Amino acid sequence: MMMLKDYREEERAADTKSCRGHGRWTLSSACILVVATLLLSSAPMAVDGQDEEVKTVLRVGMIEPIDSLNPFIGVNNNAYVFYGLVYDCLMTVDEDMNAAPNLATSWYIVPEDDPKMVLSGEPFGSVWQYNLTQNARWHDGERFTAEDVVFTVDYQTGPNYDTMWAYQPYTRFIAGAEMIDEYTVRVHYQDFVGDPAPCPWGDLMTFWIVPEHIWGEISPSDAGFSEPNYWPVGTGPFMCSSETEDEYLAGDVITLTRNPESHWEAEYGKDIGFDELKLKFYIEPAAMLADIQRGDVDIAELNSPNYRNFLNWLEDNPDEPVGHDAGLTPTGYSIELAICMNADSGATTNTLRLDPAVRRAMAHATNKTFLRDYVYQGFAEIGHTIITPIYGEVYWEPGPSELIEYDIDRANQILDDAGYLWNSQHTQRLAGPDNEYGLPGTPLTFEIIAEAEIIEDRDTSLFLAGEWTKIGIALNPIFVNTAVWNTRVYGGAYDLAMTYWSGDPDPNYLLFVQSSMALEGWSENWYSSPEYDANYMASALEINPGLRREYMLECQRIMYNDSAFIVTVYPYGCYAWRTDSFSGWGNWSEHPGRSITHFWGANPLFFDLEPGVQKERTILPFIIALVGIAVVAVVAFILMRLRGRKEEEVKLA
Repeated sequence: MMMLKDYREEERAADTKSCRGHGRWTLSSACILVVATLLLSSAPMAVDGQDEEVKTVLRVGMIEPIDSLNPFIGVNNNAYVFYGLVYDCLMTVDEDMNAAPNLATSWYIVPEDDPKMVLSGEPFGSVWQYNLTQNARWHDGERFTAEDVVFTVDYQTGPNYDTMWAYQPYTRFIAGAEMIDEYTVRVHYQDFVGDPAPCPWGDLMTFWIVPEHIWGEISPSDAGFSEPNYWPVGTGPFMCSSETEDEYLAGDVITLTRNPESHWEAEYGKDIGFDELKLKFYIEPAAMLADIQRGDVDIAELNSPNYRNFLNWLEDNPDEPVGHDAGLTPTGYSIELAICMNADSGATTNTLRLDPAVRRAMAHATNKTFLRDYVYQGFAEIGHTIITPIYGEVYWEPGPSELIEYDIDRANQILDDAGYLWNSQHTQRLAGPDNEYGLPGTPLTFEIIAEAEIIEDRDTSLFLAGEWTKIGIALNPIFVNTAVWNTRVYGGAYDLAMTYWSGDPDPNYLLFVQSSMALEGWSENWYSSPEYDANYMASALEINPGLRREYMLECQRIMYNDSAFIVTVYPYGCYAWRTDSFSGWGNWSEHPGRSITHFWGANPLFFDLEPGVQKERTILPFIIALVGIAVVAVVAFILMRLRGRKEEEVKLA
């Protein structure tokens, strides 16, 4: 066998025998080698005969950027999706929307004969016990214990309730948390005046548990209003990094890495099968559609027009490795027109909107069928209240006698009866002489604000502006960014606004936002009704499912007829995903809890996804081809130089 030393000596001997020719060959080979080395330096290299491991990345396309890294401040849907990746609740929901263990492995209502219950006299259902996992750690390595749960509860309840409003109403109905031992907690529930009371939703406490060793250094007022939380630390299946702050501020992408110490593997036998998850934010929805088509994102929630375009594209390209789904979302997603009921909304607003006749006329002049069929391309259902059909038996819809149908003639009749007069040009209505909501002669002119990023809201605003001229109402659409929208709407300084609502698996949260208890907090339309409040309070405390259902249905009936929210549609979640880059997507129509909009932590979808062909790996053939082209170019250049030199030598001779 020829040894390396022998080969080197033989090579040197060959150099001596043919110095000039071998020298020219060496020059060209060196050039080629340099080019190839430079180009291949960016490609995956072989190490000991094995390919270097390539990270597997799930890329999720989103339209609306998250509005805060702080789980006590963010309000939009994508922010909650982000929190659900990084943080955990005591429980989550499974793919069929049933309560499932997470940080709490089990729970139960403490029986009345428990010694502590006998001593305290608290009623049955008012104290729940939660048994916690012993396998969870915070992303910074600290152990998760019952102290963190007690801290999280006490941080947001009692005197801090008004400041820490993010997880109302849950925190309003909690008197406090009690640590039984290092991994056992009891939560004591109360009514709105502070007396012990049963809790019917203690198995669905969907707010994030945060680490005491971090948030204990932050005051509740800072946590609720100003803390940026640039490096979120949770127990969830994905982790942030030192790059999160810069990525969030840039607004293009947020990269999360798999949590190698997630308690889900030790506790429940489930783990994440990929290395990173990237949330990619798009200004232009059509760009996201293009990226799902060419495989630059693995899954995307498309708006209705682009989902229609996607289906048309798929019809022309039936062999493309993609899957898709459209249906009501597990979060109870609804779209509504909010009419501000705050009488102190400011001098630039029009208080004629407070007149029930005006709101009723607006509702009759809203063509929901058109909005469903054209603005949402048919991917929606007609809406009535903010409780959608996803809630099953507690969903209410109006009967024939209560249905507020699209009827321009009826809307005009209502305004005629309420004393609103047409101007001389018959182009707009004015308040009559006896109007109690505004000065005589005040025109029915209103500003409607919508988030500029949400195309459907913009289109709806423009459509209504045209439609409502038929009843003498002038509507002026104003498109703003999310920050301005939040300031004006939650500050009660507006006339009308396009909005949406999503809720939790239990309807309690969505019903709460229309109660007067949500004023100065989650209330967007500043609605208040004693009749509604009485029914809501009863629904929040009734542990008999049948009785509780009746209170919930009555809340929706009252909400619908008062028309402070004109709910237009229940949009479908429209999703498209790549089946070449990942498998395990499942059937979302049968199992809605697999949707990427599931934002209650530990989404079952992510535990089932298996990486396939990763986009990044396709760069190697391109680089090899590029190297080939470069080699040919270098060789041609060298041959030309050699030919030119030879010709020169002939001339000199």
